[in-house]
Amino acid sequence: MTMNDSDGSAAASLPFHGVRVLDASQGLAGPYCGSLLAQQGAEVIKLEPPLGDWSRGIGQRYNNHTAIDLMANRGKKSLAIDIKRDGAAEAVLRLAERCDVFIESFRPGVVDKLGIGYEQVRARNPDVVYLSVSGFGQQGPGAQQAATDTVIQGFSGMMSLNTDAQGRPRRLGFLAVDTLTALYAFQALASALYGRLRGQPGRHIDVSLMQSTAAFLSAKLIEGSLEGDDPVALNVPAGVYRTRDGWIAVTLSKESQYGALCRATGRADLAEEPDFDSFVKRARHAAHLETQFAMALLERGTQDWLAHLAAHGVVASEVNTLGTWFRHPLVEAVDAAPEVSDPSCGVFRMPRTPGVSAPRPGDPRYAWPDVGDSSHALLQSIGCSQAEIDRLLAP
Repeated sequence: MTMNDSDGSAAASLPFHGVRVLDASQGLAGPYCGSLLAQQGAEVIKLEPPLGDWSRGIGQRYNNHTAIDLMANRGKKSLAIDIKRDGAAEAVLRLAERCDVFIESFRPGVVDKLGIGYEQVRARNPDVVYLSVSGFGQQGPGAQQAATDTVIQGFSGMMSLNTDAQGRPRRLGFLAVDTLTALYAFQALASALYGRLRGQPGRHIDVSLMQSTAAFLSAKLIEGSLEGDDPVALNVPAGVYRTRDGWIAVTLSKESQYGALCRATGRADLAEEPDFDSFVKRARHAAHLETQFAMALLERGTQDWLAHLAAHGVVASEVNTLGTWFRHPLVEAVDAAPEVSDPSCGVFRMPRTPGVSAPRPGDPRYAWPDVGDSSHALLQSIGCSQAEIDRLLAP
């Protein structure tokens, strides 16, 4: 690794200080993985086209950035060049020689044609840890199949676990697959970097949206394997219910909590019914029980219910909006979403990554690159002449 132990700054105390990453991925899964490395101290260089990573254009724009961009590119530097331009691939390889990690998310085979595939990078840097993020993996009949977050939510069975009242599958309202894929990719890279410290060689890591989502859904997929295509829900009548002034989410993880819920809602009679005396039996009467508790929970307001249920040992929470979450005392108490600022976006609140400290003034981990803001300096750092830089960065 390119670690500089003489650096006495606060950054030197971070676990990936001295690790250098070249992140050629686009979208959210690969870039967010790169951002997680940056938050742990790595120097992350975002390689993107002259007009920027396509995900920079997804969603509402806040001057130079979007929310996805702010999530995925935090703490990075940006090198914006056309990889197909003469000499660009060579410049990327020269930069990769100086990096510990290379991340890409092109469709399988594309990086080889561009001249920056695993074998091409490894020939210049044998110790590189090379991460490829794709929809269905680098091999097999699905390798060339296009995949997005929505596609994999459908393909994986995730949507079948989130149906409306008519049984219609629904997607989760955020990029769940991309986000969880980034987390699995991050742990794979962290493991490989630790392996390098123990003398293991560099390697090529294949992380797909499909496999990551399957791992995330392991418990439900195991149920499907053991029970067939329609596993029984064993936490009835847990769920989301309307109250007099909002919504409440009630969970049941122990058998005793069902009786507590019945008593708390004034329906002790439902705890005495032999047909409802186990999770398995209650699953057979889900619609009836949910109707009974829906009527009972309409009788009070959300906060009243929360206090009352807690007194009876029932675990529940209000259903927040994004706005009410920010204002919740529990969020404020642990500084879960500190204020940060960007010259383009102004001041906004951003959730902290677990295990990562709150921002300090001037902390580079809480800065966001504009497209190509470090291009000249990075090309200069690998020995490019001014003429080469001008040619590579020409419009």
